[in-house]
Amino acid sequence: MIADFRGLPRDGESTSSRRVPVALENLIVVLEEQYKLEKPSPERSLVENWEAIFGPSLAARCHPVRIKNGTLVISVTNPTLRSEVNFRKRGILRKIQELDYCADITDIVTRG
Repeated sequence: MIADFRGLPRDGESTSSRRVPVALENLIVVLEEQYKLEKPSPERSLVENWEAIFGPSLAARCHPVRIKNGTLVISVTNPTLRSEVNFRKRGILRKIQELDYCADITDIVTRG
């Protein structure tokens, strides 16, 4: 009854159990291609240079969340840190734009 309700096959065999297993090495290659993990990107450049951009004290307390429409969203741990990042925003943005693949980032937004 539960199998019918959830749309599961009655005989215990699902479509995934009928597929041929894929070697882990092949799966990793597929995922790297699908999500462009090996290609240079602004996200990768930011993560690799985060401490150089913010300095050790700030870098440990704020983290990149996403880049959307040229805006970098940063998560901060408290309102005081948010004020400090906003105060240093122009300098931080300049450092970010100097990085490879990050020239299109034109704004920084902080979130708590």
